[in-house]
Amino acid sequence: MTLRAEMVHCGRLLYERGLIVAGDGNLSARLPDGSILMTPAGLAKGMLQVDDLVVVDLDGHLLRGAPGRQPSSERYLHLFVYRQRSDIMACVHAHPPTAVGATLAGVSLAEPLLPEALIALGPIPTAPYALTGTPEMGEAIAPFVADHEAILLAYHGALTYGVTLMQAFHRMEQIEHCARALLAAHLFGGARPLPSERLAELAEVRRAFRAAGRI
Repeated sequence: MTLRAEMVHCGRLLYERGLIVAGDGNLSARLPDGSILMTPAGLAKGMLQVDDLVVVDLDGHLLRGAPGRQPSSERYLHLFVYRQRSDIMACVHAHPPTAVGATLAGVSLAEPLLPEALIALGPIPTAPYALTGTPEMGEAIAPFVADHEAILLAYHGALTYGVTLMQAFHRMEQIEHCARALLAAHLFGGARPLPSERLAELAEVRRAFRAAGRI
């Protein structure tokens, strides 16, 4: 599968999983020449064709695209990550509803609760609200980019990134899964954290998996 086809495929998966609706969300990937392949503004990501995708430089300027296609207005969010992390090759921004609801209620997903999520994602921080479509979005995530690959965006959505588009997509799925599990725990009377020694074990597993390139 080509990178363009994979991006279209991931857009459809995000839509089918209910992580985006209508024209929400955006995806991007770093190309070998350092430019960025990106979904266009205004189009439903679940209905894209490969020719709809555009290419921008690291300043966000359009390099290539079909007539009438412009890069996502939220490109600054992606570009900030690429400038800060040379190891990152793909980003996914979506609006997972349960996770967004948690930010509206002021509920953090950074508390260590789910073992699988702690290994795969680590604590999930929440970046402060930033006006969509502005460089402020990059500034809002600045404290978290170096040490996290999954970030909630207050009142807005979530951002995940990784070495492949599919890895970034899976991390987005995991954010929403964590939020749903936390919501269920609250409905059942509240979540009970793991003992500190168990959390230390999970942190060590995460470090080992990262060193081996497994997450």
